[in-house]
Amino acid sequence: MHRREVLEFGMMATTHVLFPGIIASFISGCEKPESGTLFFTTGELTLLKDLIDVILPATGTASASQSGTHLFIDQVFAKCLEPEQQALIREGLGSVKKRFEASKDKIGLLNEIDEKAYRGDKEMRWFILIKQYTLIGFFTSKEGTTQASNYVPIPGEYKGEIPSNDQTLNYGLTALRYYL
Repeated sequence: MHRREVLEFGMMATTHVLFPGIIASFISGCEKPESGTLFFTTGELTLLKDLIDVILPATGTASASQSGTHLFIDQVFAKCLEPEQQALIREGLGSVKKRFEASKDKIGLLNEIDEKAYRGDKEMRWFILIKQYTLIGFFTSKEGTTQASNYVPIPGEYKGEIPSNDQTLNYGLTALRYYL
């Protein structure tokens, strides 16, 4: 046997030995993740779904929770937030839970929390994160991109000034996209 043939044989043998492991790891990446939550408890996730549905309710498009935004937020908060931020979110949700569930004017309550958060109230800072990630999660979802925006599959030129009115959707050529 020549050296080249030995190397070819060795490479083929190695490939055949490793091939099942490579295929198995590839296929395991295609499985659906477990339906359990990563960060929120079941009760907190239910409250989060209700909160984000007030922020982005179902209109001509799906609501925030119908597009899976609550699951996006759960994953981001579990994987990307510092422990101090996670504690802030948990405390904030806990502090507003009873008021939110008992409130008949949920929009008014969230407007009040929003105003306090943006005025610098440290107890309401958590709401800024919830609101930001609700918008990011929804507008990067399939529903948010294709139905709530003027979806442009192949972006072209930039148009800085476009005519708009109350019925204008998020315009595809000028829209910012967040990919996490």
